[in-house]
Amino acid sequence: MMRACLKAGLSKVATARMIGVSRRTVYNWVEAGELERDPDDDRLQYGPRPPRPSQLDPWKPVIGARLKEYPELSAAALFREVKADGYSGEYSSVKRYVRGLRKKAGRGKAVPRTTRRRR
Repeated sequence: MMRACLKAGLSKVATARMIGVSRRTVYNWVEAGELERDPDDDRLQYGPRPPRPSQLDPWKPVIGARLKEYPELSAAALFREVKADGYSGEYSSVKRYVRGLRKKAGRGKAVPRTTRRRR
C-alpha cells in the first residue's frame, strides 16, 4: 500500500496520514527499504515502554516489609537503613518510592506533622 501511494506521487506525510502511522515511521520504512510493510503488522506496537531498572530495586522488598511492620517509619529512616546496607542511590528515590507505596495503601502521610506557633 505504501509503495502504491508513493508511486502515485503522494508525499510521505500524506502517505503517513493515509495509512495511519507517524510521518517518521514512513521515513524510517523508506530508508530501510520496507515499502511493502503492512502497518497492521504485529511488530508495529506503540505504547508504554517497559520500566527501567532502578538502583533501588534490590531494596524495594526490604522497604515494603519495614513499612508493613512499622507504618510510621519515615523515608529518611528507611534511607539510612538501606544506605547502611549498601544502597548508593539518592534519598529522593527512596522518598518517591515510599510516597508511592503509601499512596497505594491509601495512607498518605504516616505521621501527621504538628506545627508550632511562633511567639
